[in-house]
Amino acid sequence: DYVFDTESTQQEVYEQTAKPAVFSILEGYNSTIFAYGQTGTGKTYTMEGFTYNNTDPQRGIIPRSIEEIFNYIEMYSSSDTKFMVRASYLQIYNESISDLLKPEKISLQIREDKKKGVFVESLSEWAVRSPSDIYTLLQRGASVRATACTKMNDVSSRSHAVFVITVEQMTIHDNNGEQSTQIKVGKLNLVDLAGSERIRVTGATGKQLEESKKINKSLSALGNVIYALTDNKGRSHIPYRDSKLTRLLEDSLGGNCKTTMMAMISPAHDSFNESVSFINLAIYFTFRKKSEEY
Repeated sequence: DYVFDTESTQQEVYEQTAKPAVFSILEGYNSTIFAYGQTGTGKTYTMEGFTYNNTDPQRGIIPRSIEEIFNYIEMYSSSDTKFMVRASYLQIYNESISDLLKPEKISLQIREDKKKGVFVESLSEWAVRSPSDIYTLLQRGASVRATACTKMNDVSSRSHAVFVITVEQMTIHDNNGEQSTQIKVGKLNLVDLAGSERIRVTGATGKQLEESKKINKSLSALGNVIYALTDNKGRSHIPYRDSKLTRLLEDSLGGNCKTTMMAMISPAHDSFNESVSFINLAIYFTFRKKSEEY
């Protein structure tokens, strides 16, 4: 839908891509925003920025989304309309899900429920009342997220991280003396994927080599799901269960969600093949979402 170059600002990127998704959760829909691409191309910078200071022009999509949500709540809260905001933070590391806000919770399982959809069992939820509450949770989670130094990135994410914000809105309507209650619940998934890696370029060995294999496998599974969804033959089986990542994002990819995919590409010559691959995948993904809208 949009192309941003090196001169684009964080504000421009947020306004064109994430802002509509944020407002949709306030209308009671679920939304997902995820950054996809090779390691070192700016996924974490785009999603988080360098700081969570609300005056920093380089702050990313996550802090801007949080500010938007609480500005809306401040504007529309009243004696008849109440809001509740909850947050969760998890990582998928070596195909194992752990709670970044309660690090002792490891090897969590993905479940499915008719009402809740796909969810992570026993994942902690934290009631938050301001952007600063969420920034505290983000910093706590980031401090225990798996990262490492590689030849392509000094602080390479070794796990997929998912920050979940749930907004509940309860409005009491008075119809000629008879009161009725309307409840809207929207969930925003903010996903910072680990970057795909070519071993000969990153120089990964030992533990990092095993991490790279798991990362590439789950990202490959994500690509396979998107290709299957856009197959003109209309495949009856979509391989969501090939990885924890695709299983967790099943609702987002399959249509029960407003989803924004951000493909990060590198201008480096030795990244040409990966850049073309990511652009192709983004085109397939865009085709999938547009066909659902029509």
